[in-house]
Amino acid sequence: MKVLLLTMMNAAMLALVAVPVLAQPLNAGRSMDYTAVFSAPPKNVPTKAMPDGPLLGNGDVGVAMAGPPEAQRFHIGKNDFWTRHPGNAKVITVGVVNLSMPALQGASYLQEQDLARAEVRGTFAKDGLTVRTRSWVDANANLLMTQLQCEGGSVPLSVRLTSGTGGGEDSANSWFTRKADDLPGKGREVAVAARIVGADGLDVTLQSGETVTVATAILSDLDAPDFLTAAKSIVAELTPETVETRTAQHRDWWAQFWARSFIEIPDKEIEKHWYAALYALASCSRAGKVAPGLWGNWLTTDTPNWHGDFHLNYNFQAPYFLAYGTNHVDLSLPFYQAVLESMDNGRAMAQRHGWKGIHFPVCIGPWGLSPENPDGDWGQRSDAAYAALNFIWYWQFMQDTDFLRQTAYPYLREVAAFWEDYLKFENGRYVIYNDSIHEGSGPDFNPILSLGLVRALFKNMLPMSEALGVDADRRAQWQDILDKLSAFSLQERHGKTVFRYSEKGMDWCDGNTLGIQHIFPSGCIGLDSDPKLLEISRNMIDAMHRWTDINGFSSWYTACARVRYDPKRILKGLRHECDKQSAPNLLLQYGGGGIENCSGFLAVNEMLLQSHDGVIRLFPCWPREMDARFGTLRAVGAFLVSAELKGGVVSDVTLLSEKGRDCALVNPWPDKHVQLVRNGKEAETLSGDRFTVKTSVDEILEFRVVP
Repeated sequence: MKVLLLTMMNAAMLALVAVPVLAQPLNAGRSMDYTAVFSAPPKNVPTKAMPDGPLLGNGDVGVAMAGPPEAQRFHIGKNDFWTRHPGNAKVITVGVVNLSMPALQGASYLQEQDLARAEVRGTFAKDGLTVRTRSWVDANANLLMTQLQCEGGSVPLSVRLTSGTGGGEDSANSWFTRKADDLPGKGREVAVAARIVGADGLDVTLQSGETVTVATAILSDLDAPDFLTAAKSIVAELTPETVETRTAQHRDWWAQFWARSFIEIPDKEIEKHWYAALYALASCSRAGKVAPGLWGNWLTTDTPNWHGDFHLNYNFQAPYFLAYGTNHVDLSLPFYQAVLESMDNGRAMAQRHGWKGIHFPVCIGPWGLSPENPDGDWGQRSDAAYAALNFIWYWQFMQDTDFLRQTAYPYLREVAAFWEDYLKFENGRYVIYNDSIHEGSGPDFNPILSLGLVRALFKNMLPMSEALGVDADRRAQWQDILDKLSAFSLQERHGKTVFRYSEKGMDWCDGNTLGIQHIFPSGCIGLDSDPKLLEISRNMIDAMHRWTDINGFSSWYTACARVRYDPKRILKGLRHECDKQSAPNLLLQYGGGGIENCSGFLAVNEMLLQSHDGVIRLFPCWPREMDARFGTLRAVGAFLVSAELKGGVVSDVTLLSEKGRDCALVNPWPDKHVQLVRNGKEAETLSGDRFTVKTSVDEILEFRVVP
């Protein structure tokens, strides 16, 4: 396991190293200054679902802010704080920091969540008295900080912690510990310690012009053996000077994060939500930490909906869809760890049913936890194959052979073993029996979702096994499955040919977006597909009309872009969702889930840049009359790509090849010759509708139209 973690951390570092080389020229002089504005206290904190208040996080600790000016609350969640009670394992809340300032009762309320700096700034005014706050969760440590200043008078304030047992106070500090459960040797415990830096005691009077900082450390037994002592020490050692140093380091972390890619499009509301989605993902997922569940690390109750766990029939995979193309692949690393830790359970489940390989229930948790019935797949055989997509994408976008060999391939090989065994060969084709396309939809035959996932799996097993030089004896069978796997079933609907949800069984559903998930995320249809298949895909989009769907935002819009549906309609739909479904914290909220909705904005990437099947296309689903540009978005093959569309003309096409793979590019200037510039020196001239060029490791390629 230690080797695995080191490999994944090395891969994460690779994602960081080369980025500034290309990001700086296009990003020069551009500020990403988006904020989420709150003019009233949040309404849904605490909640069993996604909080609507300001959100802070460092990929492990999450804080949801709430409360009026006089009684502000900071609800603390932590990704590794799970109960382990049999049949009801779940992630739960840690506790609350309460900041009381009675003099502000009836004061005006303004909070601004600054995405660039990952901090929330508050302004509260009443009768000439103004209190300003600045809160952040340190990007480099499990510290919640709130800095306070006042003008026009003095303000008594007090700090108290709520939750847990075994707490206490002294003249300067408050603390508590909380244990998730009492199972011997399996408990997860957490400690929280708070003090006011720059003042004596937990009840002080803030004078006009004075600054104090409320510092709260949050550590679990995974962070330190003596986690309570460590938490107390962290806050005790803080000084006003070290707070400022930590602030600068925190801002530097986020500045480097934002430097790794950017987009710039005319609709600034969509653009803002794209950045907000990345902010949320980076705030709740971090390499080396436990993965976030349905509601990220913003747990405000012990009874979150659906246990707040890892749902493998799309919810757990979906948030990370956004990570790959945005050049933040390292954010996905906790996902693989969680899945690998459940492999023993997956093998056992398959064996109980007489199958080979691995098969998962819908619900899992970290460390091999099974939050519900260990056989609870709800009739769906697709969960392990769905999880396989993220492993495949890491390899496709990063080309990290160590990750493939040590992490991805061992898992994918067992998923392949399951499907080699589960598929039936009848009448010259491979078929799938007894596989519900929807949860509990019955014994569906050849459901379109599983057909898509199986096709994606074996299509990628072939080149991956070749890259590793293994399993040559299995490739013939994998190719046979690909060649003879049943086709997607069709039907007529409203006079047009569309897909059928399953060949026998469920034919249609007016909810959810499973009818297009063979397009995305499975990736079985793209712009190189048969034109008739693309036409059927667009007909399916028309017939489904799921522009708003409580479970479908993570897949719908990207699938539309993948088959070049009307780009103006896609943008119209995205803007509608931003306007109608967004909470004040800029996260889209539906009934079905929380952080999964971040990935819906991957559609913007796919409109600007596609690399499906390893073919790079610039602005493939974007209105030509609409200016746009992007910097260092990541493409399949470990390429970082930048380009601009202005006045209908593509320019500034630059590509960094991290691993020296061959690069296939659709000519951005049809019918024109293209000058290739390698590391600043003119090289060969290219022509044709598309071309493939050889590249070297870390080589920078520029493509210029020949006048």
